[in-house]
Amino acid sequence: MLIAKIRRRISVAIGFSVVSALLLPVPQSMAQSMSGMHMQPRKAAQPCKSSQPLGCADRASGAFSPDGTLLLAWTQDKKVYFARSKDKGQSWTLPLMIGDAREGFDGGGDARPQLAANAKGSVLIAYDTFKDQNWNAEIWLASSVDGGTHFDTPRVFEPESVSQRLPVLSMTPAGRILMLWQDKRLSGPQKRPGASLAYAWSMDGGRTFSPSAIAAEVSCECCRIGVTNSSSGEPVAAFRTIFPEQVRDHALLQFSPSGSPRAPLRVATDNWKTNACPHHGPSVSVSNDGTTHMVWYTQGQARQGLFYARLGHGEQAFSEPQRLGGVDDASSHPYVLVQGQQVWRVWKAFDGQASHVMLQQSGNDGRDWSAPKVISSSTGGSDHPLLLGYQDHAYLSWLSSQHGYQLIDLKE
Repeated sequence: MLIAKIRRRISVAIGFSVVSALLLPVPQSMAQSMSGMHMQPRKAAQPCKSSQPLGCADRASGAFSPDGTLLLAWTQDKKVYFARSKDKGQSWTLPLMIGDAREGFDGGGDARPQLAANAKGSVLIAYDTFKDQNWNAEIWLASSVDGGTHFDTPRVFEPESVSQRLPVLSMTPAGRILMLWQDKRLSGPQKRPGASLAYAWSMDGGRTFSPSAIAAEVSCECCRIGVTNSSSGEPVAAFRTIFPEQVRDHALLQFSPSGSPRAPLRVATDNWKTNACPHHGPSVSVSNDGTTHMVWYTQGQARQGLFYARLGHGEQAFSEPQRLGGVDDASSHPYVLVQGQQVWRVWKAFDGQASHVMLQQSGNDGRDWSAPKVISSSTGGSDHPLLLGYQDHAYLSWLSSQHGYQLIDLKE
C-alpha cells in the first residue's frame, strides 16, 4: 500500500512537471527551476529553491467538478493560475494565468483563490487583493462557461465596497453558488471590531450575483470562513466571531431554504481574549444524517490548541470539544470532511525539522476515531492541508516546496 502511494505521488509530480516545463507561460523567475515566491510571502525576497511542480507557489486550492474533473487554482509570483486534470492529477491541461495581483497581493495566512463548478460547465474563481495601505480589499471574480477552457477577464465584484476580503464559494445541490466573505461596511463610523460576514447568491454559475447582504454583523476580519452544505442542501458556514470583551470564539450559521441566514450558534466557550488577528479559521462538514462536524484552533482561557466537536441533527449545543494531537504539539490549520458515515480530519504538526500532515478517520459519524498517523511530510515551506471529496473517496490536497502539489487518496 505504501509503495502504491509513493508511485501515485511521483506520477502526480511528473504529470504536472511535464506540462509546466513545456507549456506554462511563466515569468522569468518561474522559468528558472520554477523559482519565485517562497511558500511564506514574508520571505519573498529569498529565491525559491524547489524544483518540484508548484513548489514555489504560495497557496493552492482544489475542487472536483460534478463530472470528476480536478480543478486547481493557485497563486505564484503574485499571480493567480488555473489548470484541470481528468485523471486526478496524473496529467494537466495548459495552466492559464487568471489574474495579476502584484499591485495588492493578499499574502495573508488564510488567503487563497476559491473554486466552484456546476454540471452545466460553469467554473468560478474568486480571490481578493488589497486596494490601499489600510488592508482594505476587493474581491475579483473570473468565470468560465466551458468547464475552465476559457475564462472571462477578472472583474471586481462590488467596486464601491469599503472592504471585502477572504471570499469562499459553496455550490448547492440545486446549482446555486453562495459566496461569503469578510466585509467592513459596518466597521467605519461605529468603530466596530473586526468585520462582518456578508453573502450573495448566483443563479447562473457566477456570471451575476444578487445584491450583497450581511449574514452576521461581527466576525474576525482575517480568518477564513468554513462552508459546506447541510444534509438538506442549504449552506452552513463556520466562522470566528468576536464576542464582548474581544473574545474571538467560533460560531455556526445555517442558511434557510429561502437563502437567508439564520441566527448564529456558538460552537464552544473557549474564551480567547485577544485584540490581534489569529489568521486561523475553522472547517466544517455535515453528514447525510445531519450531524455537523467542526474543527478549529484557539488559545483561549478554557483550552488551547486544535479541537473537534460535533452537533447532532436537531441538537441545540455542540459536544464537548475534543483535542487534536498532544497538549504540547506545534499543530495548526485543521480541516474536516464527511461522506456518509465516514469522517476524516487532518491538521499540520511541526516537530522542529519538518511539517507533517496528521490524519484521523471515523467510520461511525465521529463517535470513535483511529489513532493519528502521518499521511505526508515536508521539510520545506508548506500550505494548509485541505480535504476534497468525490463520490465516496476523500483526498488530501496539499502544496509544499519539497513535493509540490499532492493529491492523495485517503482510501488507498
